[in-house]
Amino acid sequence: MIRAAPFVLVLVLGACSLWPNDEPKAVGTLYSPNGEPLNGGPLGHPKCEDALGRWFDRVDANHDGAVDWPEFLADARRQFAVMDLDKEDALTPPVLARYRAPYAAELPPPRAPTQDELREGERRKRRGDKVDVAPLGEDRPDPVMLADVTLRNRVTRDQFLAYAGRNFASLDADHDGRLTRAEIVKRCAPPS
Repeated sequence: MIRAAPFVLVLVLGACSLWPNDEPKAVGTLYSPNGEPLNGGPLGHPKCEDALGRWFDRVDANHDGAVDWPEFLADARRQFAVMDLDKEDALTPPVLARYRAPYAAELPPPRAPTQDELREGERRKRRGDKVDVAPLGEDRPDPVMLADVTLRNRVTRDQFLAYAGRNFASLDADHDGRLTRAEIVKRCAPPS
């Protein structure tokens, strides 16, 4: 039995990430569409919808219920300036690591799934449902380094702002030139 204990522990811990539950799940760092950390450290661990909702409210400068391109661009410029710790008009992985260090607080440990969650997970597997989808913030490409089109591990201000434009267009689901709260918070749902 002693030899089986580590194997059972691995199975239980692995199951924690496979079956859904109603409690907020501890995730990695959540980022705004412009790469701002929205959780961790002094920000705590809000639900994804709450964190993105607070970001949306702050960026919607005229409080009209939508973020238009000038508001989004202003946030991208502000966020780049905040992240550019060396003031070299370029972001690199070491600079981003220094900037993000205060938000990298340890996450609470995962909990073991309940028997109901295990049964539901088995039912979903039998139906062929995908059960290993990573929510926003987990196992995703770095939201800032995605702007590195030259693949040199260096993002210039121009590259970052160009990426912000592409990102805005991809988030604008109805192509009306404005982002609604629903379009932003939709990022919290796992891909289907």
